[in-house]
Amino acid sequence: NPKVNPNNFDFVVAPNHDNFDGNNILKTRGAIHQFTQKKINNSEDIINIPNKDNLVSIIIGGPNQHYNFSKKIIQNLIDRIKILKNKYKNYSFCIVPSRRTDKYSVDLLTKELSNIAFVWNKQTNNPYLFCLKFSKFFIVTSDSTSMISECAFTGRSIYVYHLPFKRISSRIINFHKEFEEQYITRKLTDTLDIWEYSSLNEAKRIAGILRSRILNK
Repeated sequence: NPKVNPNNFDFVVAPNHDNFDGNNILKTRGAIHQFTQKKINNSEDIINIPNKDNLVSIIIGGPNQHYNFSKKIIQNLIDRIKILKNKYKNYSFCIVPSRRTDKYSVDLLTKELSNIAFVWNKQTNNPYLFCLKFSKFFIVTSDSTSMISECAFTGRSIYVYHLPFKRISSRIINFHKEFEEQYITRKLTDTLDIWEYSSLNEAKRIAGILRSRILNK
């Protein structure tokens, strides 16, 4: 939502959860991103993980205006991962912090989980594309609509680890409600189940609409 009159633009592409309407507004499910299947398939296998056919990737965000990332929250997530690993011993786990994940959290994740999972320390090449390529399951923290949207491009099971709000956002609540109702995501539990949904390729869909409207102007 550009927060100005949409008539200042030829077109505005905005996610459904922004609740922004108009004749020239194209609405998307989730966030637009740069990933394509070709880009994912051609990515190099930059980390060595055993049994990557049963890969669980945990994608972790960081503090923002709506969420805190306290020591208690990170420790709780670590404990949940340990429970899952103990239950699914033949699954491999990959922990991927993001740009917003602070050093304390990365260090704690490494200390607590490096004996049962690969933990990216943010010092080497980012294994995010590797995770999009191979993961059977994703566990993503609720602060990032972008990372959840990117994982939804794969069409694979996404569990959301919901953080407590420090400032409630109707936009983020609407996003999670939409994705749960469309069976794209589920709240994290102590069970990993596989379910099916149509992979989200909103960039391609919106590009087709834009192309048609521009050519027909």
